[in-house]
Amino acid sequence: MRSWLIFTGVVIAALVLLALLATGFPSASSIIFLIGTPIVVLGAGLGAKFVQRRNRTMRSENL
Repeated sequence: MRSWLIFTGVVIAALVLLALLATGFPSASSIIFLIGTPIVVLGAGLGAKFVQRRNRTMRSENL
């Protein structure tokens, strides 16, 4: 459960950073979102898969 909380915190921090970059550079905000959003989505998907595998491995070791 703790790894899911850390993962969620990292994803939220990445989204906040993306929003801060977009507001800090208003002329390039569309480019920032165009490039940053797929990176955050792919990173979140891969991170969720990693956390899921890690939890499954830890459960099987405890049995």
